[in-house]
Amino acid sequence: MREFEISTPTRVIFGRGKENEVGWIIKDYHPHKVLIHYGQGSVIRSGLLASVEHSLQEAEVDYIKLGGVEPNPDVSLVREAIQLVKKEQVDFILALGGGSVIDSAKLIAVGIYYDGDPFDISLHKVEPEKSLPLGVILTIAAAGSEMSTSCVISSREQGIKMGFNSQLNRPLFAIENPELTYKVPRYQLAAGITDIMMHTLERYFNQSDEIEFSDFIAEGLLRSVIVAGRKAMEDPFDYNARGTLMLASSYSHNGITSMGKLPLMPVHQMEHVLSAYDPNITHGAGLAVLFPAWAKYYQKIDGKKFAQFSHNVLSIDTGDIEQDGLAAVDFFTTFFRDLGMPTSLKDFKITSQEIDVLVEHLFKGRTTPIFHFLKPMDEEVAKEIYSLAL
Repeated sequence: MREFEISTPTRVIFGRGKENEVGWIIKDYHPHKVLIHYGQGSVIRSGLLASVEHSLQEAEVDYIKLGGVEPNPDVSLVREAIQLVKKEQVDFILALGGGSVIDSAKLIAVGIYYDGDPFDISLHKVEPEKSLPLGVILTIAAAGSEMSTSCVISSREQGIKMGFNSQLNRPLFAIENPELTYKVPRYQLAAGITDIMMHTLERYFNQSDEIEFSDFIAEGLLRSVIVAGRKAMEDPFDYNARGTLMLASSYSHNGITSMGKLPLMPVHQMEHVLSAYDPNITHGAGLAVLFPAWAKYYQKIDGKKFAQFSHNVLSIDTGDIEQDGLAAVDFFTTFFRDLGMPTSLKDFKITSQEIDVLVEHLFKGRTTPIFHFLKPMDEEVAKEIYSLAL
């Protein structure tokens, strides 16, 4: 087990109607003015925005609004928001939505204190030094950004999608009412389930000792997501299943499943290239296509860990490590397919001729292979995995 330090300070405020208390929750932080940041209208249609405004008005908290965040959020809106925040002297941000809205809010929160282009932070040209306080009302269980250090933003102008991590990105609180996720479209629900699992699986398949505390947490989280995911797909109004997915979303990406391990996420890096190449590709859907291909390649290299997944998550133990490892790979392919996720890059109209372009973008500016403790991913390995995903 590696040395580590972890802090997960985000308050989780869970339950029915908790979003109606947001005004009084924020008032405790004594803001001058709040920016309500949201997406493309679902919070308006659902009535959530009106409820939040009413709560802020009751608590006598001043606010302004800025919507328009798109999936795979673009830095252009962040730039606009920073100018608005400066003009209006905003000193607190409230994000209503999922990962895209939260990540947009995170870059606004740190970008306000940087004189240059905020995308410089995403490109790791500068380290953020300060952040506006940020709160979240979660409306989809998926990205886990509501408790994570991660912020992923695209620059469509440059064709780049990049993430950076900072403790400054941790929201102060996350309000989680499972009922707010009831109307999430079925495809987005499935993509969210995939994303939750992937945040856990990517950490799980990093190097670990025979007895690894974080692995046991990950295995329990994965079992619960598999069960709750199936129930939520069958019955979108299953409160307990939706609640389980919300909590799993938060705890899959806040660092507890990578304690003592290197928190590396190679498949996420491959997918960021994919959805930067085509912003219409939903992040979770891209992961559903790429992870089984990655698993098929690396199962041959790290079969013991894949067999452990089969034993402890799927309750499959034939006594044959290779067969049990292959059962894990088969499960990933079947489970994501049964959720209704795409199964091939061809589903995104990606052709074999475009594989070299994806590989080129993946390694652009990189001087070393993508780390793996047994076999790092170089251009040749990445090309084979992208090709397997066809």
